[in-house]
Amino acid sequence: MKLNNLSRTKASVVNSSVATIAQIIQLIFQFIARSVFIYTLGSKYLGLNGLFLNVLGYLNFAELGIGSAITFSLYRPLNNHDDVQVSAVLHLFRKIYHYIALVVLVAGLVITPFVPRLIGGSTNGINVSISKAFLLALSNTVLSYFTTYKRTLLIADQKSYVNTINTVGFNVAGQCIQIIQLLIWNNFYAYLFIQVLMMLASNIRISYVVDHFYPTIDFNSTEKVDPKVIQYLKKNIVGMFSAKLGGILVTGTDNILLSYYVGLIAVGMYSNYVMIINGLTMLINQLVSAVSASIGNLGVSRASKEHQERIFYQYFMITSLIALLASTGFSGFASAFVKLWISDKMVYSFLPLTIISLNFYLQMLRQSIINYTNAYGLYWYERWKTLFEAGVNLIISWYLIRNTNLGISGVLLGTIASNLIVNYIWESHIVLKYGLHTEEGRFLRLYAGFISVGSIIIVGTTSIINYFAGPYLWRSILVTICAEIFAVVAYTLVTIFFYPKAIEKIDFKRIFCNTFKHF
Repeated sequence: MKLNNLSRTKASVVNSSVATIAQIIQLIFQFIARSVFIYTLGSKYLGLNGLFLNVLGYLNFAELGIGSAITFSLYRPLNNHDDVQVSAVLHLFRKIYHYIALVVLVAGLVITPFVPRLIGGSTNGINVSISKAFLLALSNTVLSYFTTYKRTLLIADQKSYVNTINTVGFNVAGQCIQIIQLLIWNNFYAYLFIQVLMMLASNIRISYVVDHFYPTIDFNSTEKVDPKVIQYLKKNIVGMFSAKLGGILVTGTDNILLSYYVGLIAVGMYSNYVMIINGLTMLINQLVSAVSASIGNLGVSRASKEHQERIFYQYFMITSLIALLASTGFSGFASAFVKLWISDKMVYSFLPLTIISLNFYLQMLRQSIINYTNAYGLYWYERWKTLFEAGVNLIISWYLIRNTNLGISGVLLGTIASNLIVNYIWESHIVLKYGLHTEEGRFLRLYAGFISVGSIIIVGTTSIINYFAGPYLWRSILVTICAEIFAVVAYTLVTIFFYPKAIEKIDFKRIFCNTFKHF
């Protein structure tokens, strides 16, 4: 077997390109499926499905982030073509995840009777047993753990495009079947059961593909894992534990708070915007996260500190440009799209749209930092950060939604506050000090420059949309185009004034040329 037979550059290009195309296809089918779902079942079922996803997100806490740590543990043996050690790590990984699946199943069964109590207001119009429907959603989550170790091998070996094709293929097939079922039988149970069947089929297929790709890997190996790897996992389990807990508290509370204090319709309305954001986020993450294995491979190589720092800054500049363009486009066109897609009753006013857009932008700006944290295995240093982040987010969100009429704006202001108060400095400190071992001040100035100009552009765009665009689609398109032009100008100005002069800037022309060359 020949592992890592692609160069880091070519692997990154292939993985990013396949991931981007696949995500676009999946995004199109998601919107079609969501439209049929709203048309046939309505907003309350949409809110109920969103609530299930958030509750299951809490159950995923049992995973503890171990998958990211084991991915990191595979980089070195894969780079050294050490099949014996790869087999040992994967066998350990499989055992751990089978236990995790059992824990999630038991925990899910315990909380099932309490799920209906998380719904505030009337449940009229919900003609299914909420507990039974939740059990179907739980089954889908439990099944997802059984082939995680094989999917991780593909990702760590810079072949994430194989897993992407498998995942998106079965997702799209499932959505097509769901659409047909909703139009004919209009059954929420069947909708969830189809997800379970597609997850099972995806697991069987990816297992077969990985066995074919890696015939010399023994997934039942009795070899011992390198003591250094065990030591690394033991040390980082605390960091992974707190990181997972903090992440779940930050991302999983929004719909639960809305459901409890406002009701399912509010969750359903917010979920329409979230679907657009999730589609863009998944598209961007597939594009920028597909290079994580290559970054991890670089981290365990003998590349100089200067070279690694240059790659980091250039990667940050690419992800920042993508984040700025995506969030600007969202702030300018999201409401017009929702109105065209569903109805003007589902469109947010100026303040919620601005807050949602700002939160989206700040989350996207963090992606390069998060990807470096994962690729360099810096979980130990995050052990307290995520708990502070979760605390700030939860306290502010809970206070605002309970004591004001801000609704979703209040919930997301907590997330924005946690990003600015905690993540901006702390996450940067972890990567720059413990990963790259370089100066932090110049990066923080660059980061602050992007936060400032991006926020100004987003507030300006949503203001113009609110006061100028009105019901006219063409005006929203015009405002969005102008805003994107200003975003490019702002990006250029931040680069001129804040990018470190001692570090080579990114050459976008060369990137495009190299990308086409690989094809």
